[in-house]
Amino acid sequence: MRKRFLCLLLTLLLCLSLAPVSQAAGGSAYDRPGQKLAALTFDDGPGPYSDRIMDTLAAHGAKATFFMNGYKVRTYAKQIQRMVAEGHQIANHTYNHPVLASSSATKVRNEITGTANALTEVTGLTGTGNTGFYLRPPYGSWDNTTLSLAGVPVIWCTVDSGDWKYQDSARLTSYTGTVLQDGDIVILHEIHKTTAQGLDALLTKLDKRGFTLVTLEDLFWRRGITPQAGKVYYSAKNTGVNRCERALWFDESKLSTHWAASSIDYVRQKGLMHNNPYGEFTPNFPLTRGMFVTCLGRLAGVEGDAASTGYRDLSADHYAAPYAAWAKEADIMRGLPDGRFAPDAPITRQELATALARYAALCGAERGDTSAPVYHDQAAIADWAKDGVALCGQLGLLVGANGTFSPTDTATRAMGAVILQRLDEADLRPQPVENGSNI
Repeated sequence: MRKRFLCLLLTLLLCLSLAPVSQAAGGSAYDRPGQKLAALTFDDGPGPYSDRIMDTLAAHGAKATFFMNGYKVRTYAKQIQRMVAEGHQIANHTYNHPVLASSSATKVRNEITGTANALTEVTGLTGTGNTGFYLRPPYGSWDNTTLSLAGVPVIWCTVDSGDWKYQDSARLTSYTGTVLQDGDIVILHEIHKTTAQGLDALLTKLDKRGFTLVTLEDLFWRRGITPQAGKVYYSAKNTGVNRCERALWFDESKLSTHWAASSIDYVRQKGLMHNNPYGEFTPNFPLTRGMFVTCLGRLAGVEGDAASTGYRDLSADHYAAPYAAWAKEADIMRGLPDGRFAPDAPITRQELATALARYAALCGAERGDTSAPVYHDQAAIADWAKDGVALCGQLGLLVGANGTFSPTDTATRAMGAVILQRLDEADLRPQPVENGSNI
């Protein structure tokens, strides 16, 4: 009996937190010790190869920083808007690509502000973070006048790919893919066809070496560096600070200021969601499939005993197993075509809406007379998710923002908290459950 109690206690402790901490060997889920980071930067664009470069970056899940010449900005406005939409950083490479060290103060100022104004015109952005658009002086040429007039961080590099000189895609991969080190900033040029042609092979090599390729802003953030105006930055080496990506970060000491703070308090008090072993809620972290099905199962009153699921990646003693088994039988949430449940995979907003709609239907919820919202990105919603998105909109369970649903965006733990509170307050629960099944 004592052994059974200890086993149950251990299982309970393992399940107390559904926040992802496997990547954090330090004292916080926000820590990323051992991460290998680098920033690819592309100069002299935008141009005819910008889209191909972005296609390749997207295929590898990589982000980059694009230093652009102002005179090209309006011609390639759509490409720049795509850069912003896909999470890349846009930056300033002057308007006409002059040698700034031999230019007058007036010319330096005009070259910088001309490009900044053009970038603002086509994107609506005024810069990066708390500064304007980062500056890279053409030819690596600057002097004290340049630095005093920059008004933003000035970026150079630790690795010059030489793509401008050799224009050889094979050399781009063999050289840059070999010499690149953690924290390096790399210069490439998006105006050369050979760079666009060789980028896939280069990224494949860097993937194999374990690199995460990020924007300059994210590189500095993760390494605890606050870039200063008029200071030149060559790299962001590991000095002991290794944060997660900025989009996931939240100061937990100020959790009461988070937009979902009241819902977070609600679900913790109800025992539907919990802090991680570090005492953190991590509101901006992805809501995974395992987390969501577990929280929904808790709300429905599913018992948390070990259960066989039929999924090849979900053993009977996995924390999400009893809830995944229940969701499978109730046809609320299904596995993937390859027989996996993928409990650690982030759940998208349209996947979340589909599961919520099935759950609501199981609970007897009706559409009523409220019209379903029509979103600007309605066409981007997958056919299999459209009915679920519509029902969630009618019931007020999951809606878009500013007329946009963003179906493929990852749901966050904060979103999960808000939805669980809505379900609980609406008393949306199926009939009592026993042994993981509806009865």
